[in-house]
Amino acid sequence: MSYPCSLRNYSLSAACLILSACAGTETLVATPRVELTGVQLESASFNRQKFLLSFDVSNPNAFPLPIRSVKYRVMFDDERFAGGETAASFTVPAQGDDSFAISVELDILSSASHITSLLSGGVPDHVNYRLDGSLAVDIPFTRALPFSSSGAIQVRR
Repeated sequence: MSYPCSLRNYSLSAACLILSACAGTETLVATPRVELTGVQLESASFNRQKFLLSFDVSNPNAFPLPIRSVKYRVMFDDERFAGGETAASFTVPAQGDDSFAISVELDILSSASHITSLLSGGVPDHVNYRLDGSLAVDIPFTRALPFSSSGAIQVRR
C-alpha cells in the first residue's frame, strides 16, 4: 500500500515533534538543592545501630516537584556511611522548601573501623559530609534529578 507523500511527511513531522517535546521537558526542570541537616541515633544494640538522616530540599522551579523516590549516598570524612534508595511521597512547593527523613540501619561490626577512626580523637564537634543522589519525580518524560552537596554537620552530644 502506498501513502501520499504528504501523509509520510506528516507522520515524520509528528514523530519529530513528540521526540523534541520529550527531550525539551527534561531541560525545563531545574535541579533542586538537597542538603543533609541532621543525623540522629534512634537505637543501638550489640551489632546494629539505627539512624535517622534528615534532609532539606529546595525547589528552584516555578512549579511543584512531586517526589516518588530518593536515591542517596552519604559519606562522612570521605568514607561511606549509608546509601540506598527509598520510596517517597511528598511534593516540594514551587520555589519552596521541604524536608524529609530516611531511617538507616547499620551493622556496627562492618562499620566499626570507620566509627573508630571518626571517634579516635574523642567525639568531634562536627563531621564533614558529602551527599550524592537523585530524586525521581512524578513528571512525565523527566529523568531522575541528580543532586550533590557537601558541608559539615554538627555532632549532637
